[in-house]
Amino acid sequence: MRADLLLRAAELTRSGSTFAIATVVRREPASSAQVGNMALIDETGTFQGWLGGSCIQPTVVREALAALDDGKP
Repeated sequence: MRADLLLRAAELTRSGSTFAIATVVRREPASSAQVGNMALIDETGTFQGWLGGSCIQPTVVREALAALDDGKP
């Protein structure tokens, strides 16, 4: 995991905030993401990291917030 994401995860944990971590586990051709790319999404929907082009970000944020809301991955 990227050091900046680990630091942000530690900060959020210390403050008692919730967050989700998204990881690319498979990619299709034409995607700029690589397997292993990661992003951290906090409870406000702030996105930090890289999962490919900006077209994926709204979907990832929506799904991360849903997971934070219901507690399910």
